[in-house]
Amino acid sequence: MVLTALATNTFVSYRATSALAKSNQLVAHTLQVIDELDVILSEIARAESSQRGYLLARNPAYLETFHQAATGVLTHIDRLSELTKDNPDQRSHIPELRRLVEERLAIAQRKIDLERTGNHAEAMRLAYADLGKQTMDQIHSLITDMHDREDQLLDRRTEASRWSLRAANTTFLLASLTALTFLLAFFLVVRRELEERARAAEAVRDREAWLQTTLHSIGDAVIATNEKGEVKFINAVSERLLQYTSSDVEGKPLSQVFTILDENTRVPALNPVATVLRSGATTGLATHTVLRNWKGEEIPIEDSAAPILDSDGKLHGVVLVFRDVTEQRAAQESARIAERMATAGRLAATVAHEINNPLEAATNLLFLARTGTSLEETKRYIVEAEQELSRMAHVTRKTLAFYRSPAAPAPTNICTLLEDVLRLYEDRIHSKGIKTEIKCPRGVEIPMVRGDLTQIASNLISNAIDAVSQSGRLEIKATVDDRGTLLEIEDDGSGIPRENLEKVFQPFFTTKPNTGTGLGLWVVKDLVEKQGGTISVTSPTRDRCGTRFSVFLPAPSIETQKSEVRAS
Repeated sequence: MVLTALATNTFVSYRATSALAKSNQLVAHTLQVIDELDVILSEIARAESSQRGYLLARNPAYLETFHQAATGVLTHIDRLSELTKDNPDQRSHIPELRRLVEERLAIAQRKIDLERTGNHAEAMRLAYADLGKQTMDQIHSLITDMHDREDQLLDRRTEASRWSLRAANTTFLLASLTALTFLLAFFLVVRRELEERARAAEAVRDREAWLQTTLHSIGDAVIATNEKGEVKFINAVSERLLQYTSSDVEGKPLSQVFTILDENTRVPALNPVATVLRSGATTGLATHTVLRNWKGEEIPIEDSAAPILDSDGKLHGVVLVFRDVTEQRAAQESARIAERMATAGRLAATVAHEINNPLEAATNLLFLARTGTSLEETKRYIVEAEQELSRMAHVTRKTLAFYRSPAAPAPTNICTLLEDVLRLYEDRIHSKGIKTEIKCPRGVEIPMVRGDLTQIASNLISNAIDAVSQSGRLEIKATVDDRGTLLEIEDDGSGIPRENLEKVFQPFFTTKPNTGTGLGLWVVKDLVEKQGGTISVTSPTRDRCGTRFSVFLPAPSIETQKSEVRAS
């Protein structure tokens, strides 16, 4: 009887232990499926983050991360397909999940390809347009649905596991041998689960260490903050530029350690991290921005800030990536100097031509005066010679006025300035029979850097004269209001081909290889932006040819004027 009861109890205990082990295996299997779903979503997010990082930082290291994530997510989908072989309902979603993921990766690869081929503007346009958001939403929705199904299955299997455990506890009360056997089996199962969790934790630590190493190895400066704008991480490049160590800044508001100014006005610039925290969108630093570090050194920088989002789109912080562009600015300044020299050379040739005619006339008149037969005739020749010399002096004074103008803004009569610039090209205009017209308010003075405005107008007018044909038309229009000054220079030439419109402001791009440096319009754009303005070009329209350059120069603010007074 006892043996029978013991045997029965042993059999029942064995069944209970087996049921418990099977339930735990099923629970572990379900957890694996859930983990795979989480990893797939994480890898997609990593691929997205790497693609954005590459577009923002243009660092090839991001491409390696992107390709690892892209390969990893497809591998995990294969693993998920293998794990769901016993679940036809879940397995039926795998093909759709694979299709959506491949579609999303293809969109990201397209942006990367555009960036790698130099089409940065189109790549950023697609990035800002958030192309593929619908696909990402479908991926989230599908994985969430599969996750919910696995959670329901996990609840049922967990409940089954609990029932097996209760059965095993009952048998423990009946026989110590059965209980010991059950405890041993349970211990083995638990130990295996703990070992798996320990290995998973170690893998997480390895990934975190790898991420830290990667961020420290990036050539650009990187600062990461939390959702409050407090510094959580800076890499070695940031430490060098800020002249702070990680321990100095960790936990402090970014505004206390990252001071940026407008290079021209010295007015504090908007904090890009605060802008991202407020808008949730990627933002770039303003042009002509300098970083003032702890030692008071000022370093010109460029780049942008982007939000750190979790899989649900919740903002957890901001990553700021920037670089020292001191050498780049120096190269740009050298190019600007070269263009100014070229412009001076062209202007000198123009002035020489303008002076040559009255000089020859004055020489001839003086010769006639020297050889004249009467005093009245000699006086008349001398008067006419003086008039020609006066004309030469006028041209010389106007030319010197352009290159001796102050570097700070001063009241400038824009109408007079435009007329003076146009007069310098009078001979070229007459030789081509160009009809010119200036439309601007007379007697109105605006605060401008006269030399910069002269170079802007001179470059644009010279280009327009080159563009028009015989008996062409050139119109110069200036409009002044409380917001600022709008300068429009329009010609009726053949226009600029559509494919060149986006290139005309790029350095060294020229359609006049024999006479142009390719720096004129680039320098004009830089001078305009230096004063906080904008420049645009349209050419041609449907109903007519020609080209129109529009330059808007804003009226100086009170803060700007004060800063200029202090600087002077």
